[in-house]
Amino acid sequence: MLRKLCVLSSLFLAFALSALAQDSRRFAFHYAFTVKNLPAASRVRVWIPAAQSDAYQEVRVVSAKADLPLKKKREAKYGNQVYFAEVSTSQQAELHFEINYDVLRREHIGLRNAAHAVPASLSAEERQKDLQPDVLVPTSGLPADLAAKITQGKSQLLEKARAIYDYVFATMRYDKTGTGWGRGDVLYACDAKIRDRFPASRRQAVL
Repeated sequence: MLRKLCVLSSLFLAFALSALAQDSRRFAFHYAFTVKNLPAASRVRVWIPAAQSDAYQEVRVVSAKADLPLKKKREAKYGNQVYFAEVSTSQQAELHFEINYDVLRREHIGLRNAAHAVPASLSAEERQKDLQPDVLVPTSGLPADLAAKITQGKSQLLEKARAIYDYVFATMRYDKTGTGWGRGDVLYACDAKIRDRFPASRRQAVL
């Protein structure tokens, strides 16, 4: 009887693990861009982030094409892989780059508690540095006010992070019209989002 129970338990455990197995999907990822309006005979240096494999995805480079020879390098501080291209005197006004990937992506089950919200591989010094403001990313003023409003009533770190993520996803959009985009300027992004949808007289009320 005990043996039967052990066998049944093993079968049940195997079935349960199978049911909980993470899903996966395979897709082609096409990454391309153009560098325009280059001055004649100018020096050009281009760094391109390279997708890489990890515990949740397998990445294979199908092709990497460019108007300049590409070299694959690894950034020393954080270990990120990049493509690098350089020319001392460019004779072209435009340079084209294109990388095609084949990606197998595995489902990543979300974190359940805030204790593991920060990767254990980061040192305390690196974490502190990542949280510091800089010229284009202030941590006070408008961004802080918006964060406080969006996370009102939430106490857990992950709840707050999710609320901010949902707000950004629902409110912001990629838009390359006008001037000022592409610099990583948080204040510009906040203002442009509101300017696209509301007249100036209503901005303060919206915020």
